[in-house]
Amino acid sequence: MARRGFSNSLYVAELRYIQSIHETSELQNPDSAVREFLSLLQQLRCRWLTPKSIATLRADPFYYYLLARTKYYDGVFLEAIAENVGYIINIGCGTDTRSRRFATLLRQKGIAVLECDQPKAIAIKQHMVKRLGTYDHISYASIDLNAKTWPVFEHWLVTHNARKALVLMEGVSPYIDAESFTRFLGLLGTTLPPASRVAYDFKIQGVADEFGLVGRIARPFRLRPTTDEISAFHKGLGFRLKHFEPSFELSTRLLARRKEPKPSLFGEDALVQVEVETGTNRGQANNPDLEGTGPAPLFDSLSMR
Repeated sequence: MARRGFSNSLYVAELRYIQSIHETSELQNPDSAVREFLSLLQQLRCRWLTPKSIATLRADPFYYYLLARTKYYDGVFLEAIAENVGYIINIGCGTDTRSRRFATLLRQKGIAVLECDQPKAIAIKQHMVKRLGTYDHISYASIDLNAKTWPVFEHWLVTHNARKALVLMEGVSPYIDAESFTRFLGLLGTTLPPASRVAYDFKIQGVADEFGLVGRIARPFRLRPTTDEISAFHKGLGFRLKHFEPSFELSTRLLARRKEPKPSLFGEDALVQVEVETGTNRGQANNPDLEGTGPAPLFDSLSMR
């Protein structure tokens, strides 16, 4: 089966699998289940990496950031389960395995998972997961975040709003146009039940700005990494800021004991968690970008990566 829609996800899957078999202790990636998305040849290639090849991977700052990011979102996922959310919505799910790795906990709490990705990618994943067993708590839906509207997804949100939810978007926003992603956040902020949480990461404005500038994406999503601006941006979309952390701080916090020599820390990204505010006037009234009048002031003079 062709896997063009899985290309980026498969690269990340290979890195996670490499970390799960070639690293030990706190540097070992917890996502060993990701091997199930790799062909036997891909698994063997990962296993047979030479020490020199592994050293080259370790020298890339993204390598250790990916490990830290995996652990971080595992924590976000498990915290949502502990808080008894009704749903976990995984946008851009790709080769993510959390809905299966934590299946026992999800079933015990009666928490359903909706996994979403572009049409080709979600069709591939759904086909692959069927070979691995029955997971009645997982549903699948296609979504293109670079579209202008998402009526099917919006209908799903409206009809599944009895309990708060977690929306998780790992490694997604750098590939989405700024206007579309802002509009999508606004949809979440005005439709999700109060106290629902959205967790995602983004590329920092002014760093590797060419990344993601392809195809129909005129201006990939970026934010400036200051707490005040990030808080103000999300407040205009119906959220309050719960957590903000640059990627280099995350790597330092979660991987502080990695052995020398230490590579440069990955400084391109930041991670945020925001919570839907209570009240009737959430988001749209305060966000001109949702009105179709152009980008919000926070995006002025943005050059994107």
